[in-house]
Amino acid sequence: MVVVVAQVNFIVADLERSRAFYERLGVLFRARNRQGNGDAEAWVSTNTGVTIVLHSTAFAAWWDETAPQPSSGGSQLDLELESEEQLDHVIAELVATGAPVVKPPTLMPWGQRFAIVLDPDGHRIGLKAPAR
Repeated sequence: MVVVVAQVNFIVADLERSRAFYERLGVLFRARNRQGNGDAEAWVSTNTGVTIVLHSTAFAAWWDETAPQPSSGGSQLDLELESEEQLDHVIAELVATGAPVVKPPTLMPWGQRFAIVLDPDGHRIGLKAPAR
């Protein structure tokens, strides 16, 4: 099984304050918005190898409607799997071991199937796979 760290998401209280902080560390960003234009709802790194995304709480609530809602100070590691079949297999294995699945595999507007599970300490792990 090949797993790729696809992205690290930080849910932030003040999007611009957080962007300024990471820019001081040398991170460059491009804006992301649900409609494709308008004010930034998230900032996506462009020079970090593994993508870092700063999400406003409202933007995070759009792609993760589970309860409890993502809150500032939260983070999520996204892993990209090779296929939908692999995603379904991993979810089934995790369910069999009692791991909480907070968002079942769902076809998302950006063209991937996406699920969220919790690790043993409650960290959110996003699992992405190409849609068929």
